Amino acid sequence: MVNLFVLGTSHSVASASLREQMHVEAHRIRSALAELTGPGCLMKESLVLATCARLEVYGVAEHPWRATRMLQRLMARETGIPVEKLEEHSYSLTGEEAVMHAFRVAGGLESVVQGEAQILGQVRDSLGGTALGETAGPMLNRLIQSAVGAGKRVRTETEIGRGAASLAGASVQLLQRRIGKLEDLRVLVLGAGDTGALIAGLLKKAGVTRIAVANRTLDRAEKLAHGLGATAHTLDQAGELLSTVDLVVGAVTAPDRILDAEPLRDLRAAGKPIPSYFLDLAHPRNFHTDIDEMDGVEVFDLEIIHQRVAEAKEARCAQVPLAEAIVVEEVERYVAWARTRGAVPVVKAVREHVLELAAKEVDRHGRGLGQAERELLERFAHSLTRTILHRPTVALREADPHSEEGRAILASVETIFGLDATEPAPSERAAGS
Repeated sequence: MVNLFVLGTSHSVASASLREQMHVEAHRIRSALAELTGPGCLMKESLVLATCARLEVYGVAEHPWRATRMLQRLMARETGIPVEKLEEHSYSLTGEEAVMHAFRVAGGLESVVQGEAQILGQVRDSLGGTALGETAGPMLNRLIQSAVGAGKRVRTETEIGRGAASLAGASVQLLQRRIGKLEDLRVLVLGAGDTGALIAGLLKKAGVTRIAVANRTLDRAEKLAHGLGATAHTLDQAGELLSTVDLVVGAVTAPDRILDAEPLRDLRAAGKPIPSYFLDLAHPRNFHTDIDEMDGVEVFDLEIIHQRVAEAKEARCAQVPLAEAIVVEEVERYVAWARTRGAVPVVKAVREHVLELAAKEVDRHGRGLGQAERELLERFAHSLTRTILHRPTVALREADPHSEEGRAILASVETIFGLDATEPAPSERAAGS
């Protein structure tokens, strides 16, 4: 267990620009790791978890501290970031602390927004990112599978993922509560920047198919519209679209209001329909307050959205202790499994040694017996061997090879049976000869 480690950086210790620089070179780090992992190498196993919020290398090594130092130099070489800066903006954990960290990551407890679900798939997919799947061995394979299992339990047994904790997500949920299904909604998104793109994408995901995007520059509107199956327009053309939509989203960065009630009153006076809903995600506001005063119109602004986000975050925080309890339980399960692996060589050596002795005794006492009698003797010998070895095997598997007591137990067994668990078992020696 103490040989397992993680070296990483994330939103909690590094700026977005530094993370972006490392994320771009993640594929090169993976390739370099493949050459440094395997029999006779500094690391026995390794894998990389790369997301927009974190880049982490998990590994198994005889000397984790040496492996960590080497990885920092490797990352510096591949990214061009000085080692000193990487050390300042990274963290390294070993043993049970590394396991706990991996499980917390998979459970969404280390995410920018606690409880977000996307990280679970990213952790699961990290095994697919290893070099041909060969750099992750039994310890890391089991670590990822167990971490994903813990993450699934967190999602299903707590409500930590309920309620949107982002402005765009909370906006869509607010619309769904107020309007119901959004599939028939006709939407005009003002602004094709990050906020406009995010809210348009979420509306598309919620089932909205009729979206118009208006932006100062038409080319940027066209780029966003192309990915959404939407129509593209300039902001100057937005007024012509007001009578054709149900919802207008404001996401334009501008010092002054870009829409007031006057054109809406003109449309009504001409007997034309106007939008029923206005969602203002801009700061300063895109929509003049006189729109709020119009009959039959609802305006949702950042103040309302922020309140929804705060409520969702408060609800998520209340679920954190439940999620952490699940993580602790699953970590203990993994640690127990890992400890049994430390005793595997001794258990295997004892079992094969005793079975070899039993086989010799069967040969010695089975001479002159018929086939049926010999088969009966062999079954008896194997059954007796398994029965005798059961309790010692359980005790050996429970012995922690990383504790002084556990090492003493394993060493005593090796001495009693005259074994060297580091040497190949008899069957392996025979196979190799």
